[in-house]
Amino acid sequence: MAQKRKLPLGLLTVVLCIALTGAGSGLIYADMSRDYRHGVYRCENGRMLEEPAEPDMELIRETAAGIGEVWKSHPGIGQYMMLVPAAACIQNRYLPQDASVRDQKKDLADIRRIMPSSLTWIDLIEAFDGHEGEKLYYATDVWLTGWGSRYAARAALEVMGAETFKSPQTCYLLSDSFTGTLEQDHTFLRKFTDKKNERLEIYVPDEEALYYRVDVSTGKKYGSLYDSGAVIGTDQYNVFFGGETALTEIHTSAVNGETLLVVGDRTADSVVPLFVSSFEKIIFVHPSKYTGTVESLIKKYRPGNILYLYGANSFFKDGMLQHVLPH
Repeated sequence: MAQKRKLPLGLLTVVLCIALTGAGSGLIYADMSRDYRHGVYRCENGRMLEEPAEPDMELIRETAAGIGEVWKSHPGIGQYMMLVPAAACIQNRYLPQDASVRDQKKDLADIRRIMPSSLTWIDLIEAFDGHEGEKLYYATDVWLTGWGSRYAARAALEVMGAETFKSPQTCYLLSDSFTGTLEQDHTFLRKFTDKKNERLEIYVPDEEALYYRVDVSTGKKYGSLYDSGAVIGTDQYNVFFGGETALTEIHTSAVNGETLLVVGDRTADSVVPLFVSSFEKIIFVHPSKYTGTVESLIKKYRPGNILYLYGANSFFKDGMLQHVLPH
């Protein structure tokens, strides 16, 4: 009876390595080819779109109640809300074929109805209408580009009845190697094959009012709203205000007696600088860092207007705003 021949150990090892390599390569390729991963849609040309979030309606109702309490205590202060829709809501033309996303336009309309009648809504969907083909958002991040920030700022100023920037604007390139937070979701291979560097730009009116800012937590004064050193750091978006700060005062030469209180997340960082020629003083607070209340800020600064400026996805699940409002 013939004996079965065994494969030499070395050859068996080679065969096993080839099999494992083939299986691993197949898994990597399958992961690379996925259009949706970890809440992010991967689109053509390296573009990445965050999935529209589901609103926490209980949290939003509590926020609405807090805003209503502010109005009851200070009926003379105008309150405004501007929620920046997710890029997938405005620029759905870039989504992968057959992608099914949540209808954020409907969510925003529902939330608008929940908010107290004393709050004036600034509709960015309407403001962005007809511009969806322009680069309003970064391809690798959730933030508005300099171009998108201009549209958002103009919409806010017009609704608030503030003076809008009429002079020509100059574009300044801050970095040509910007990569956003969504880029971190790329697979290992895609980080090399689809890596996309973007231009981080700002637009500044040629006749912008003079200003300086104060980081209230440190008392330090700055002659700019931008931190050029951030462009060599790991998060280049920190070029705005040097990163997320608890409370910032902006004092301008726009002598009109108008004070604006902006309560927002990092989405607001690129929009607020475009307000400097429209208000004598701008108070900018990040509830995620601030330990005080809106009431204390009203007593100290006596703003004529309050603007709640958030990215929609952030606002839908952000509990920090509730903590600075009456409850």
